[in-house]
Formats: sequence, C-alpha cells, structure tokens
Amino acid sequence: MSGQSPYVKVLDIEQTLAELQAMVDQLQQERSDLEIALTTAIEHGDAIESQLEMANRQLQSEVRERLAVERQLRDLVTTITQKSRDLEVVLQTITEHSDQIDLQWLGRYIEAEHTARIDSLTGLANRRKLDETIDSEWARARRSRQSLAMLVCDVDYFKNYNDLYGHQHGDLCLQQLAAILTAALRRDGDLAARYGGEEFVIVLPNTDACGARQLAEGLQEALRRAAIPHEASPYWQLTMSIGVAACIPDGSDPGTLFAEADRLLYLAKQRGRNQIALT
Repeated sequence: MSGQSPYVKVLDIEQTLAELQAMVDQLQQERSDLEIALTTAIEHGDAIESQLEMANRQLQSEVRERLAVERQLRDLVTTITQKSRDLEVVLQTITEHSDQIDLQWLGRYIEAEHTARIDSLTGLANRRKLDETIDSEWARARRSRQSLAMLVCDVDYFKNYNDLYGHQHGDLCLQQLAAILTAALRRDGDLAARYGGEEFVIVLPNTDACGARQLAEGLQEALRRAAIPHEASPYWQLTMSIGVAACIPDGSDPGTLFAEADRLLYLAKQRGRNQIALT
C-alpha cells in the first residue's frame, strides 16, 4: 500500500465512499419500505384484528354446533336402544301368547266389521253393507248372466205416524217392520237393509221381476196381518209402498238398478200408496 501513488489512493477512497453511499442508499430504501409497511399495518390493523375476531367467533360457533349435534346423536342412540329393548319385550310377549292374542284380535276384528255394517236401530244391514252387496251381486250377476232384482220400500205416512204416536213408538214400528222383512227372506244371499229413515231396500240375487213381485206382495200381506195401528193413515194401519226393478246386468253402473226401483217407488206413491209398481 505504501508504494501506491497518491492518485491510486484517491481512487480507492472514492470507490469506498461510493460503496458506503450505495449501502446508505439501500438502508434508506429499506427504511422507507419498512415505514410504508408499518404505516400499512397500522392503517389496516383494525380490519385484520376484526377479521381474526370474526373467524374466531365463527370457529367457536361451529364447535358449539358440532357438540350439540353430537349430544343429539347420543340422545337418539339412547332412545333407539331403549325402544329396541321395549320392542323385544313386546315381541317376546306376542310370541309367548300368539295363539291367544290372534284369536282375541280376530274376534274383535270380526265383531267390529259386523257392527260397522249393521243399522243400530233395526239390526238390518246399513247403507255401507247395502252398497257393498249391490256392487258384488251386480258383478256376479253380470258374469253369470243371471237376473238381479231390487225392492225399494217406504212406509206410508210415516211422518204422520211419528207426529201422532211420538218418535219412540216410531222406532218400535221400524223394528217391527224390520222383523217382517227379515222373516220374508228365505235365502242366504237375499239382503234387507235400512236405506235411511223409513226407507228400506231388499236385494234379491238370481231373481227375475216375477219372483220379486211375489216377494213384494208377500211383504204387504205380512204387514197387513201384523195390523200395526196407524190412525193418521187413510188405511188405518201401517202400510208400505214398494218399487220393484229387475234386470240382467250389462256394462252400466249398478246404481241404475236402484234408480229404477226408486223411480217405481215414487210411481207407487203417486197411485195412492200401499201399492206395488213393477218394472
């Protein structure tokens, strides 16, 4: 170094100064960048903190929901387990007493089905049983090409009867009439039903118009012999108007047979009641 010229030494010093200046410039730039970064952090610190707090609350909420679901699942498993045990007890009881239970339930079912199809006042079939019978007998007669007959019967001047004797006697009168109708039917397939009020319907499978008329005449004769007093009637005793219809069913609706018998009943009433109108 001591042998270098003053000119060379000056160059070395200038180079060193240049390097130092570059380092100073770099430090100043880094300081400026740091100041900018700090300023940005300060400006956005609240937003970042808010986002972190929101994320934390959401995480806590999800944890609570997960714990709640886990509790519900545990409760559900417990309930299912208990019900499974209860079901096992029931099944064991049923297995041990199956014969007795089957007979009891069968008896109750048959009784309920029977009761659901019986008119409580007269003991005759009710509308439900009547509709089922008409549908089934119509289909049967259609298949076999046999005649199906129907009688629609109505007690004459029954409102006058109730007004004169009272509804309790009116109920007894309907019960007497139901017994007469039942006694007149001799075949298992024949059905007598209370259609409503003082109106009754008789379904006669495998019966033509002639056979149905004979039954209608027999009913009126039996009612005449019963001689149930009816002072509010011009006949002075209980009488009945009857519409009689019969046909071999075709593709029409089974309700057409009832409609025809009901039309003929109206005709019998127009003729003065205590009449039989035939198809």
